[in-house]
Amino acid sequence: MRIGILGLGRIGAFHAETLSGLGAVESLVVSDPFADAAKAAAERFGAEVADSPEALLAAGVDGVVVAAATDAHPALIVACAEAGVPVFCEKPVARTMAEGVEVLKAVGGRDVPVQIGFNRRFDAGFVAARAAVRSGELGTLHTVRSTTLDPAPPPAAYIAASGGIFRDCSVHDFDIIRWVTGREVTE
Repeated sequence: MRIGILGLGRIGAFHAETLSGLGAVESLVVSDPFADAAKAAAERFGAEVADSPEALLAAGVDGVVVAAATDAHPALIVACAEAGVPVFCEKPVARTMAEGVEVLKAVGGRDVPVQIGFNRRFDAGFVAARAAVRSGELGTLHTVRSTTLDPAPPPAAYIAASGGIFRDCSVHDFDIIRWVTGREVTE
C-alpha cells in the first residue's frame, strides 16, 4: 500500500513511524504546510514529499491519514472522500458541531471509507470496563466520570488552531462513555 499523511506534527510523526514499520505499507507520501516538517519526516521515514494535499491525493495513494490541525480536518476529509481515497482522520472531525454535520453530509452516501480516530475503543482497560457494564458485573450504573489528560501541555500554536484540550480531547470522553455504557446522549 501507498499511504499519504497530511500533517506531520506530534501525532502525524507518530503515525508515520508506525506506518513505516508495517510490511503492508510500501511507501509513504507526506505533506505539511510547514515544509521543514514534511522534509524531516521524509528523511526520517524514507517518504516522498507532496507540496499540497491536492498533490498528495494525485500521487496514487491507497489511503490517507489526516493528522493536521483540527481546523483543517473538514476540508481534508471531504477532499479525500471526493477523490475516492479512504481516509482515517484524527479526532475531532471539526471544531464545531455545524462543521461536523457539514462533513457528514459531504461524505455521506459515498462509497469510500472514512474513519475517525477513537482509539480508546481498542484499549484493553476500556474493553474490560465495557464488558463489565454489559454483563451486569458492576450492577446498576449511576455515575460515570471520565478525565482526559495529555502528558505535557501542547504548544501555544496548537491550542490556537485546535480549540484547546477540552474541545480537542473531550470528544474522547463523550465517545468512550457512550461506547462503554451502551447509552446515547439525551441532553
